[in-house]
Amino acid sequence: MSKCDSEVEFERSWNEMILEGNLQTHEWLGDLYKIRSKWSTAFNKEYFSMGILSTQRSECTNNVCHGISKPTSSITECFLGLEKIITNWRRNEQDEDHKCRQSEIVPVIRSSSILKQAARFYSRKLYSFFEEEFLHGVGGMSIDFVSNDSSKFLVNYTENKDQSNPWVVHFDSTDCTIQCTCKKFETMGLLCCHSMRVLRQLDIVKIPEKYLMLRWSAKARKSFYSGYVGLGKGTDCGSGFIFRNHISRFAYQISTRAQGNELAEQYMLGAMKDMAENIDLLVEGKMTNSNFICKSKSRAAPVSAFKDPQKRRPKGISNARLKGYWEKKKQKKRPSIISKNTLDKGIDIPSPEVYIPSMPECFTEDFINRRKTREEGSPYTPYTRMMMDSFTSELEF
Repeated sequence: MSKCDSEVEFERSWNEMILEGNLQTHEWLGDLYKIRSKWSTAFNKEYFSMGILSTQRSECTNNVCHGISKPTSSITECFLGLEKIITNWRRNEQDEDHKCRQSEIVPVIRSSSILKQAARFYSRKLYSFFEEEFLHGVGGMSIDFVSNDSSKFLVNYTENKDQSNPWVVHFDSTDCTIQCTCKKFETMGLLCCHSMRVLRQLDIVKIPEKYLMLRWSAKARKSFYSGYVGLGKGTDCGSGFIFRNHISRFAYQISTRAQGNELAEQYMLGAMKDMAENIDLLVEGKMTNSNFICKSKSRAAPVSAFKDPQKRRPKGISNARLKGYWEKKKQKKRPSIISKNTLDKGIDIPSPEVYIPSMPECFTEDFINRRKTREEGSPYTPYTRMMMDSFTSELEF
């Protein structure tokens, strides 16, 4: 019963089962048939369920709970185990997003334009589903009937045609709308193999943009959590949820920033009150975009009366400017040396910038004339003779 694509097929399969088992008076089956719209997939083709059944959801929940807890586990141990599993799920999701950003998907048929477009848009996991549907539709499906205006197609398997009913695919060339009786796109958000076969029959090399859902794209996480992406009506069945999610997160961030500041809290409450009144006027049609003026923009932001504290250095740290590496390596200038005799004689000493030290006393003329070892008969004075000898010795050297 889970493989029935339409209500007619379900009714036929149910009647065959009742006749084969002679179960016309079975009470439990009669009650089950009355609530067939709640459990049969043939009656739930209009709802977006991503192909997940209620039984699969309960089995997955039981599997997770059995892995993290025991009959003797406390509530705290169950909560810590569940938190650990959620952390692993989020880490796996981040790893998958990293692989989608860092690696490129290589299509099986590299010359196919549809597969190239799907590889650039879908995530790795969803692309594998799409590629399977594409190959199954192109290689395993055939078209039994085409209307004169190419708006209706009957698609069936290439083999065992007698054992299955054909699927009806409707195509509108004005807005590239395609619908199949299996309604895989309505329930999962991916085009079915029957639609792929019709697109191939019509030589359409691109997937219409309306059939590329944001939730299955490689950038879904970034677009979903970082900011609201404006979508037209009917392009994404989850666009309303995306809008509410973005608005709630934005309001939570503002309320967190304003929390604790009385002026900011009053300003936020007043702005939200004005915004609620304006939204009511817009919804009722009493205000249009041309004469809509947001009152919150004209309201001046409150000025904080608190000032920053005076900046001081901690105790034990000098207030002088910290020296750099090269300033520390630079050597200090040595003070000039002044002879003791010059200070005793009371000679005025010029400033250190222009001071030139005098000749040593041993080279002065008075000192040499007082020497007892004088050479008699020399035509030169002792001072001149001594200076000439010193020059001669330097030249010889």
